Parts: sequence; C-alpha cells; structure tokens
Amino acid sequence: MRDLIDHPDRDHLVAGATALTSPARGATLIPNPAHGHRTRWAAPLRDGATVADALSLICGIGILGAVHTLGEQRFRPCGAPTCKGVFIDTTRPGRRRYCMPGLCGNRINVANHRARQAAPRGGRSAR
Repeated sequence: MRDLIDHPDRDHLVAGATALTSPARGATLIPNPAHGHRTRWAAPLRDGATVADALSLICGIGILGAVHTLGEQRFRPCGAPTCKGVFIDTTRPGRRRYCMPGLCGNRINVANHRARQAAPRGGRSAR
C-alpha cells in the first residue's frame, strides 16, 4: 500500500491495486434489494481466503476506485515537514495538505504562531 501511495503514477497504481485484488474471484455488480433498482459491487473471496486476503482486496478496490474517481494527483505526502505520512485526498476541492489535519496541521499552526510571538516586534513596547 505505502509503495503505491508513495509513487502515484497511474499505471503503477492500477497495476499494484489490481495485484492487491488477486484474492478475489472477480468483481461484479449485483442487485441491491435495499435500494430499489440500484446495484452494488461484489467481490467474493476464493475458498480458504485469509483475513489478510480480505484486507488486500478491500485496499486494492479502494485504490482503484480513488484513481478512477479522483485521479492519481490526489495521492500525496503530508505537508508537515516532520511527518512521513501519506494520504489520499478525498475532499471535494482536493486541497488537503496534511495526513491528519487535526494533528499535523495543528502542529504547523502552533509552530507558526510561536514563531510570530518570538519575532521582534519592530519597536513596539512590550505589554
């Protein structure tokens, strides 16, 4: 997963995500009786599949869906200089900068605030 998100080339993403879906017996659309005439995806696992196989399938389908719907430009590293995180930006405008805005984004905001407070105030008297 990390290798795919770290190298968001469309062909690389599609090939890697397709490999992750290999535990499935194929994906198809089936009727969804709970929602009238709508359909839903079904990707049954092979007999004897493990939990790791199920997780691999879920991740692969998720990546393929994100590439198809949003494009490979939405796969990006966190904008915080001390963070090694990566994420898929699923926001409507596609401008998310941090893997965890409440943590990484807040750290940047606090650091910027502290830097402004510590900067000389250009001749103003201290309060």
